[in-house]
Amino acid sequence: MDKVLITGGGGFLGRHVARGLLNKYSGIEVRVLSRHEHDMTETMVHCDSDRLKPIIGDVREMDTVRYATKGVDTVIHLAAMKHVNFCESYPSEAIAINTIAVMNLLNAFAGNTFIGMSTDKAVEATGCYGATKLLLEKLILEQSRKDAERRYIVVRSGNIFGSSGSVIERWQQQIRQFNKITVTSLEMSRFFINVDALADFIIGIIEQGESGKIYIPFQKTATLEDLAKAVIELYGNKKTEMEIAGLRKGEKVHERLFSSFETNVVSNLKSASSQTGERLSIEEIKDWLAGY
Repeated sequence: MDKVLITGGGGFLGRHVARGLLNKYSGIEVRVLSRHEHDMTETMVHCDSDRLKPIIGDVREMDTVRYATKGVDTVIHLAAMKHVNFCESYPSEAIAINTIAVMNLLNAFAGNTFIGMSTDKAVEATGCYGATKLLLEKLILEQSRKDAERRYIVVRSGNIFGSSGSVIERWQQQIRQFNKITVTSLEMSRFFINVDALADFIIGIIEQGESGKIYIPFQKTATLEDLAKAVIELYGNKKTEMEIAGLRKGEKVHERLFSSFETNVVSNLKSASSQTGERLSIEEIKDWLAGY
């Protein structure tokens, strides 16, 4: 590696990947692309390196993509529209960011390694967000079959503890304002991973990943009931209430990280379903949350 581009580099995962790369490899340049000035400033403070090169621009614009990928040998594509409700309400935006943007990047890419970030919601997708990420996976894997000279890899993950805009962030705000939290379903379960673990995993895939594969890091699961209890114990009080809102459009009660018919998935998870995965205790959840 000489020059690395991280799209969505102003985001929570992007800045952790950028810092991990800069710390591990003394000679590389890391370009981070984001359209959000505030997020980019946070990334620059988080990384604090003159080898970090910020680019303000939109991954949907071909001129920006050509400029950002020029001379780059590794692309880590993290930019995405990720909120399920917004993707359902504005599918054209979700398609443009989550699907068309990856086509632009693949067309402009002339380096060695291309990694695209996907989600468990791409497996047996029921909503717009999952569907757009499923197409992202298909496009990257198609390119791996067309181009044997380069590596094209997908990393698929569940939820990241501490990420911006997460349900945990929303609950914290609700507790501050109303001393209550809104929960869609107490039975709902999700996969979770620590951001540093995911960043390290992505860096490891750059080093050892095989083209045409979908890599899934080890993740534990939690029910929304346990997650809500942990948040209330940490940030609420005895009077904090729980309001059940019901599933939103495009949401599933449980998620799957891979399907039995997928032959190109690399994972050591014993269960594909968040319903039967290795469960986080409330104390473990609190320990993870306390770190952010």
